[in-house]
Amino acid sequence: METEWVVSRLGEAERAAWQHVVESVGWRFVAVEVDLLFAAGEAWGAYVDGQLAGVASVYRYGQSLAWLGNMAVLPELQRKGIGSKLIDHVLRQLERQAGPIPVGLVARRELAPLYARFGFRSVGEVVRLGAERVLVPHLPQEPLGVESRDAAWQSDFSRLDQRAFGADRSELLQRVVRLADKAIAVRDDAGEAQGMGVALASERAMRLGPIVAQNDIMALNLLHLLAEDAEGPVVIDVPSERASFLHRLRKLGFEEQMSSVIMLRGAPRPPGHREHLYALLRPAFG
Repeated sequence: METEWVVSRLGEAERAAWQHVVESVGWRFVAVEVDLLFAAGEAWGAYVDGQLAGVASVYRYGQSLAWLGNMAVLPELQRKGIGSKLIDHVLRQLERQAGPIPVGLVARRELAPLYARFGFRSVGEVVRLGAERVLVPHLPQEPLGVESRDAAWQSDFSRLDQRAFGADRSELLQRVVRLADKAIAVRDDAGEAQGMGVALASERAMRLGPIVAQNDIMALNLLHLLAEDAEGPVVIDVPSERASFLHRLRKLGFEEQMSSVIMLRGAPRPPGHREHLYALLRPAFG
């Protein structure tokens, strides 16, 4: 009998099936992460003979950039072309909706050749580090009041992220801030917001990111403010270009857990002032 393939957009009714697929490859999410990862973008699924066999999500940031994430295929159905069919379908749908928009992703090294077949190329690396406890000394920069998350505060937050990341993620950040354990910004002596960071609970550890800062000292200060109340492990995804920051983190007891490849399609390099991006929101979002 011929195999029946169907690729379709997933809705709320398919959330549990989506979660089953992503968790089958070893990812574990708390409820707030599922809400964020599933609801913030378009989730697509590949059905094989009526079974949801693979999933992928696309997060679109205006006309500047889109990001491909949450790509997973049930282990028993891998190496059957399901991932390729999903990638091809999602990219075609995105081109119909938005035209020739650049698309980024973070991939495990062994999967980079798969994405390269669709025009993605390596433009950097991201290093995940973890620590059982953060022992960063408090550094003298005043935080914005976390409680005063009014329109002006959110505007500062989004502006800093957009400048560093290079695309408008304000809608996503509004969701993130609502779910965050902490969301902090720092101002200079003139009262201008210069840096920001988020701490969000995950299944295995407190995740820190995005962190946007003017220099290593500001980034370390934000890291301390975000993690000082963490009761368990902390993880952070840092672009490899932040070499001095990575060195400082290792001296503070952070250990490398894994490294991945940042890949881009449709542009020669990522947009934005990436020298100020010290930690990713998470690889699925860029």
